[in-house]
Amino acid sequence: MMRSKYLGLALPLLLTACFDGSESKVEVVTPAPSPEVTQSPNVTLAEIKTPEQTLYQPGQPISLDFSIETIQLDTQHIGVTFMAIPKDKVAQLETDDQPEGFNLGTHYIAQLQSGVQNLSATLMFPNEQMPSGEFLIGAYVDSAKIIPDEADLTDNRSRGHEGGDLTTYASVTIDASHYHDFVLDKVVVGDGFAMFPDIGQRETTSEGQPSQKRSDIIGHIDASKFGNSVNTAQVTAELIVADQAYTAHFWQEGEDHYAEKMKISFSQFEQSHYFPYDIAINGALLHKIQQAFDPDSSENTLQLRFTLHDMSEFEEANTSNNTLTIDVPYGLYQDTTPSDELLAKHNLPGLSDSNEANRAARSAFSNGPTQDLSLTLSQQTDEQFVLLDLFGNTYGDKSKVAVVPSFLSLIILKATDGGYAWASTGGGFDLYMFDDSVNLFSAGASGIADGANGTLSYAMGVSFLGNSLIADSDSVTALDESYTHDWSEEQKLFSATFTIAIVPVSVSAGVKGEVGVGTELKYADQRFSIGGDVLTASLDAYATAGIDLLIASGGIGIDFLIISDTLSATAYTDISKAITDSEISYGIDISNHMKAIEGELYLWVKYPGYEFCCSFPTKTATKTLYDTGALYNKTWQMLDYSDSFKF
Repeated sequence: MMRSKYLGLALPLLLTACFDGSESKVEVVTPAPSPEVTQSPNVTLAEIKTPEQTLYQPGQPISLDFSIETIQLDTQHIGVTFMAIPKDKVAQLETDDQPEGFNLGTHYIAQLQSGVQNLSATLMFPNEQMPSGEFLIGAYVDSAKIIPDEADLTDNRSRGHEGGDLTTYASVTIDASHYHDFVLDKVVVGDGFAMFPDIGQRETTSEGQPSQKRSDIIGHIDASKFGNSVNTAQVTAELIVADQAYTAHFWQEGEDHYAEKMKISFSQFEQSHYFPYDIAINGALLHKIQQAFDPDSSENTLQLRFTLHDMSEFEEANTSNNTLTIDVPYGLYQDTTPSDELLAKHNLPGLSDSNEANRAARSAFSNGPTQDLSLTLSQQTDEQFVLLDLFGNTYGDKSKVAVVPSFLSLIILKATDGGYAWASTGGGFDLYMFDDSVNLFSAGASGIADGANGTLSYAMGVSFLGNSLIADSDSVTALDESYTHDWSEEQKLFSATFTIAIVPVSVSAGVKGEVGVGTELKYADQRFSIGGDVLTASLDAYATAGIDLLIASGGIGIDFLIISDTLSATAYTDISKAITDSEISYGIDISNHMKAIEGELYLWVKYPGYEFCCSFPTKTATKTLYDTGALYNKTWQMLDYSDSFKF
């Protein structure tokens, strides 16, 4: 009632104030605007979620989901540092210069985004003597102090534990007893396929370790090791053909033979490691592969199963991740004359070409053989004999550093008037870095002796990085030539950017070393011969690193052999008895010594860090691309034939 009374008295006064009797305008009173709420640039650690698994051991990985909230910031290259500390000592994070905690690692955020970001960090309990008990895991956002003039630094960190608020902590329990775990991360076969000799090309009865030195499958595995006590393991491999598993054999570095197991060693526990392998199969397994092959199918596939074996006295935490099985398409070398298409891929004239067209041999090997396979083809009829040997394989990881050497040898004999003989040999290297490639070097020689006119059409080609260094060819009645060329310098060929911890590192890479060719060509009395070290190489990886973040420094550590190789070849054809005895004699002897992918290649950075209590102006992080011994280190006879072709 009082409210109604006062309202009634007030209304006439309001009306009198609005109308003065002489005017009928209504005056509107606009209220003063409210003061604007201003926001300052800031980032906040909002939450860390306790994982479903709460029991861990030193050396074990852990994944944590966490969230941050950002206001008016889009800063790049932000690090979030995580630390585990005993629950009863968590106050030290704020009071002590050196809290009794354990660094779990840094999570990298490429760029802050406005609002809430939900993130997941993969971390590692360190291989230290951590005590058993209850731990809290805290975090600090922007641990390198990248953000300038941030409004509030106190909310960058885990906080509130003194009042029982553990929103920005994860609770876990540490069991300090022994822990280790091997993980087979990836299996790679060359360029994804395998080639085996067809029936009649190799014996098919031997069992046990193979006697040959020429590999059947080359590739690499990536594996990880967690825990601090066990650093070595053994690897076995099986080929699964028609649902039956058969033992494969690994080349033993420095021991000059194949065996059932390959030993691997881990130098660092916290990252995946590269291990090259070279596998050969015995005759009995080759027979199984040949019998399972369907020539009418376009999808002949076998399985390759790798297994890591823990040989230590301790029990491994998880053995279910020690085995990987992959499908490998495969084919057989066909015992037929090489097709024109196959020869064309190697810049060689087709068998059906006329003698005039065979002058195309002058460009043979100008670009180098590039077919990535390994095979031997041979055929003999009343009119023709053909022997073609191709070898090519990928050594290394193309996403890091790999080399693809390829070698070719060819002899063709024909029963023409006066006899006809063709001999060629050569080799080349394709280099891969960071998933990019370049044809590095190639060299080869070819000659076609034609008894009908008593001449030789020959060609010699050497190419480096696509540039022709030697291109010599002619048609002659006599020949005595020697060709040599040596290259030695550094070449930057590739570039890539890696992020290490929170620091972008730009890498320029290439090769340094020496490559040479030494070949003699002779033609006299209707006998043509090629001989010498057709191709020699000793190439190391060469790289420099630049740091894209001004607060950091760093570089590259490199002591890394890409390949050391010597391809020695001698070949001859003799058509002097083609008319009198209907016979052409020939011989070919090719050996190769190869050492590939050996050493250490890593990047490192120094950058400022902050972990709750204090700054670390020279905190160091590394990224290892390679740390491996040279498993590919052997000499083998690729071809050794001497015979005659009678027609």
